[in-house]
Amino acid sequence: MEKNITIRQLTIDDWEVFKKIRLEALRSHNDVFGASIDVESSKNDSFWKESISDIYNGAVFGLYHKNNIIGLTAVFRHRDYCADTAILCMSYIRDGYRGNNLSDLLYKARIDWAKAQTGITRIWVGHREGKEASRRANQRHGFVLLSTEDMTFGNGETDKHYTYELKI
Repeated sequence: MEKNITIRQLTIDDWEVFKKIRLEALRSHNDVFGASIDVESSKNDSFWKESISDIYNGAVFGLYHKNNIIGLTAVFRHRDYCADTAILCMSYIRDGYRGNNLSDLLYKARIDWAKAQTGITRIWVGHREGKEASRRANQRHGFVLLSTEDMTFGNGETDKHYTYELKI
């Protein structure tokens, strides 16, 4: 499956592709993201452009099969906690491509980005209770459980959210 699969950092020129795949992810899997399709679909174009243009504070990556986007992921400096922490988020792979270890490409791109940044010493990633594929993926990359807390997801449900940490 990995033949003709690539990952690359999106630029401001990719904002429409980013918006389309992000909204697709929220529509398809509103039970795993912290964001809501209703809120994000109402954002104006400048929001989408700004989200992928601040390369100091984060990076958004597109996963491609040939020239077609099939997935999305992002990494951002933690804005509310401290700048030495990167947060992995927005991971989504279209259903027809899941189960092929493509998440390893998402992890590698984000971890490499974080390691290349001055001042980042740790990376956090999380998942909702019962999302074993997400847990296995982060474990393959050396993350260890940091905390568990209740979180409200994009579909309005509250469930356990597990946060993991990788020190770099």
